[in-house]
Order: sequence, then C-alpha cells, then structure tokens
Amino acid sequence: MTIPHLDRIRSIPEHGQWLYEALQAIQQQATTHEQQTNSNPKGAPQPPPPVDGVKVTGRDGYLHVAITDNGQIFRGIRYYCEHADNPHFTDAQIVPMHDSRNVSIPVGNQARYVRVFSAYSESASSAPVYHGGAAAPKAVNGGGSGPGPAFLPSQGSGTGAAGQGLSGPGPVPFRSATGAPPVR
Repeated sequence: MTIPHLDRIRSIPEHGQWLYEALQAIQQQATTHEQQTNSNPKGAPQPPPPVDGVKVTGRDGYLHVAITDNGQIFRGIRYYCEHADNPHFTDAQIVPMHDSRNVSIPVGNQARYVRVFSAYSESASSAPVYHGGAAAPKAVNGGGSGPGPAFLPSQGSGTGAAGQGLSGPGPVPFRSATGAPPVR
C-alpha cells in the first residue's frame, strides 16, 4: 500500500508530524498484511511461478505424483494435478493437492497423462508442467489388476466451468449461475 504525498503531510503545521506517523503506521501494517496473505489492493496477486518439475510412477493401480518446486513462493500456495486418458487433457480429472506436493491417485490398470500447476487462493494459475514435457506428454500406467474407476465427466474446480482445466481456485473471482454480477 502506498499513501501519496506522505512526506508533504509531515510538513503540515501543528499536527502534520502526528498525521504522518499515523498514516505511516497504517501503510506499514497494510504492507505486512499484503505480504502475509499474498494479496494486492490494486488487483489480483501474481500467480506463482511454474513448478520446477513433476515425476509420476504407477504401481498396484495407483499413480504417485511428486512435484518439485524450489521457486520463491508465498504461504498459502495450492498445488493441483490433472490427469486424463489423452495428451490433450480433454475432460481431465482435477485433483487438488492443497499445500502438499505429493499425491497418490487410484487409476487401476489405466494409462493416464499428468500435468500439474499451482495457484494462490486469489491468483490465476501458474503455467502447467507436463509429465514427459509439454510437446509430448508421457502416459503412465497404474499397473493394477483391475480396470480402475470409470471416470465421470470433469466438473472443473473453483469458479471454472465443467470440463475446464487449469482453473485451480478459478479464473474469475465470482461465477453466477446466470452470468450476472454478484449481488452486494
């Protein structure tokens, strides 16, 4: 938070110094709050940087996903894993990982493509990172003895629409059933 003309306020006769100190304290408290919550009073906070990498293994009907993220991040980061039966991630299943960077997903003996990303509660999502690379995602088989679950159509996440991937907490702050703005 920036308070304009703060130095000029200090020079106001009689009470300028007191007003300056009060406003400076408010500015410092707001700045501390912004840092602790990764918020931005002028708009949405920046998304986190893309994660460094993702590793996926399959065994006994499960995919185990491990995200490497050594970037500079704020507390409250959320991680997401999406897996699909196709490299285009059409109708991908979304697995919120919250602040964990590891997840096990039951898939049975199915081959699944995996991508991961991160977001803050009020930010857009980071760019996705694909197992095998963005140009040629690599499928991993769960290796189970059974076929695994019949995945239902994706309903999305956050304020994202059904079937919409890479949404995390949502691409917009508010989504109504009718497309109308929020009622306040």
